[in-house]
Amino acid sequence: MSEWFDRIAKLAILGEKFALLADNIGKLQSKVEDHEKRLVRIETIIEIARPDGSTMRILPGSASAPQY
Repeated sequence: MSEWFDRIAKLAILGEKFALLADNIGKLQSKVEDHEKRLVRIETIIEIARPDGSTMRILPGSASAPQY
């Protein structure tokens, strides 16, 4: 009977680890999505850089600013 309890205990630990992994994946996904938004902003600035070295910037809250 002790062997069964050991197996159940191992399954419980495995379930806890799985829950922790799922939580960490959710946090990582959130960070990746934020990173993608930042890259889009950087790419927008790069795309509107002018040959003379000046850069047109889009201010947050302006009509032309991307909405996230």
